[in-house]
Parts: sequence; C-alpha cells; structure tokens
Amino acid sequence: MKFGYPAFLMAAPFAAGLVWLLLHLARTRRDRLAREFAGGAGRAWADPGYHRNRLRLEVALLVLMAGFLCVALARPMVYRNSEQSELQGLPYIIAVDASRSMLAADIRPNRWMVTTNALDRFLANAGNDRVGLISFAGVAYLNAPLSFDMNAIRTTLRYLDPDLMNDAGSSLASAVDRAGRYFVSNNIPQRVVILVSDGEDLEGNLIPVARRWAREQVKVCAIGVGTTTGAKVPLNRYAPNGGAARNTFGQEVVSRLNESNLQRLTAATGGKYYRLGENGEGLRRLREEFLKPLAETAAREDLQNYRDWFQLPLGLAIACLLGRILLAADRTRRPQVPTAIGVGGADAGPR
Repeated sequence: MKFGYPAFLMAAPFAAGLVWLLLHLARTRRDRLAREFAGGAGRAWADPGYHRNRLRLEVALLVLMAGFLCVALARPMVYRNSEQSELQGLPYIIAVDASRSMLAADIRPNRWMVTTNALDRFLANAGNDRVGLISFAGVAYLNAPLSFDMNAIRTTLRYLDPDLMNDAGSSLASAVDRAGRYFVSNNIPQRVVILVSDGEDLEGNLIPVARRWAREQVKVCAIGVGTTTGAKVPLNRYAPNGGAARNTFGQEVVSRLNESNLQRLTAATGGKYYRLGENGEGLRRLREEFLKPLAETAAREDLQNYRDWFQLPLGLAIACLLGRILLAADRTRRPQVPTAIGVGGADAGPR
C-alpha cells in the first residue's frame, strides 16, 4: 500500500489528539459550570443523569472519526497487479557488438549468428517491455529508439551486419555513452543497458565512462559471447574459412572472450554479467534474475499502477459519525430518583 499524500497520514494522530483535547476541555468546562450552578461538588439533585459510558464512547467515536478522515485525505492506494498493463514493463536498450570479432567461430556457426538468434528469441518474449537497439563497433549507433513494437526491433536486428560496419575495432565505452545520453535526454526513469559483446575494448576508457553514467543511475548488464580460448577473426562472414584478418604486424587476429572487462563494467554500474551460452541461456537468466524484479519494483513505484482505496477509511469515518448520532449520549439520561433541593444528607441546610 502507498499513500498519495503521506503528510495527512502523519497528521492523523495529531488530529485525533486535538479532537480528544477539545472534547476534554469542553467536558471540564461543562462540569465546572455545573458545580458552580449547584453550589459545589456532589450535589445529587444537580446531576444531569448522562450515561458516563456513553459519553466515553462518544468521545472515542469522534476521535476515531478524525483519524479516519486524515487517513482518507492521505489517499491510500493498493497495488494493482495486472500482467496486461503496459505499465508492468521495463524500458531498456540492447547494445549489440557488431564488430568483426563477432564473426569468430569459437561457437557454432559463429558468434554473430548465435547472438542474433538468441536476441530474436529474447525479444519475442519481451512482453510489455519497451526496447531500444544500439549497434556498435568503433562507434555506437542508435538503430531503434525505445518501442513496444518488438517486430520492428527484431527486423532491424536482422538487417545488422558486421561486414557493413565501417568503424574498425570495438568500443564498449561508446555504446554505454550513447545509451546513457539517450536515457538522460529523453528523461527515462529506469535506465538499463544490456550489452551483448565478446568484451574486447580497444579504447581503454570503459570504466571511467561507466562510472560517470552510473552516477546518472544507468545500470549495465553484460552478456558475454564466445569462449576464453577464442578463434581467428575471418575476413568475411560468408567465407569463414577463406582466411583470417591480420593486424598491422601481419599476424592473424585471434579474438577471445574478455570476461574481465564485462565483469568490471557491470560491477561499476550495479548490473549483472552472464555468459550467453549456446542457446541464449544467459539472456533467459538475465530476464528472470534481474529484469523481472526490477520491472516489479518500478511498477510498484508508479502511482498509475495503484487503485484508490480512500473509500474504506472514509466509510469508517462516516460510520463513526453516524454511530455518534445514534448513540445520543447527550440526549439520553439514566433513571434517577428525584431528590428535593436542600433535603437530606449533604444537601441539607439550615432550616
């Protein structure tokens, strides 16, 4: 349960205490005036005959009414758990490594094919999530902004091709920076980046960039693709056996999964790291262990997912008021034996 205006809730005990104090002062003043009129305390003939228990109950009902009114004004709300609501989803950006090293075949048929197939299945089960897509090599590009249209995101993903990326190398920092700038410029409250990569980073400024965006509440989860033994990077995705890419020294380039980079990145931003696996097990674990709990937390923080429940305390306040009216403590008197003024006992005076 949440309260739209919690200040009224905190004021409830003060309001109840104030009502009790005012009623107590009124009762004290009325008793004092009665004593003055009767000529002193203990005059039986001057007793109005009210039921003491009814008077106490009347005070309790009025005090409770004040408390319930404050609770109703605080606007209590109950969480509405609806799987069909778009508000149950989570916005996140998938940043997929499209550098040439993703063509390595240390997992079959190659890293890129396994990654895109796993992401396609992941997006097919996105539910009410809003997903954006970034591809990066040496530079990051926003291919699709946050959208509920998973078919459009999946189609865009199929058109990505590492052979078409003109930027050499791989820059994880550029992907994190591009996603962070998108979240901030569009004022997105939940900021999650799913980075799918082999972890190779040629710029070396990943952690400072990650820490800078972590201060803006950007969380990066990483999915590692490949193996630590690695494989040669082919010249062309369509001819993996047609030769390997070579560096400036003429040596064949071997790409290996750099888990250390990805783990340090997630640790710096409060995210989690998983290996992709041959069938996308890492993405499934990410959804179950990180995204679903985060979506639930985000949904519980959004007041649009709550139903107003002020009717209950308001009804109780009205019931207390009606109970006080029906009780009629100030109009009902107990049976009394008439006593002559000035006759008998303490009331007797000089004759």
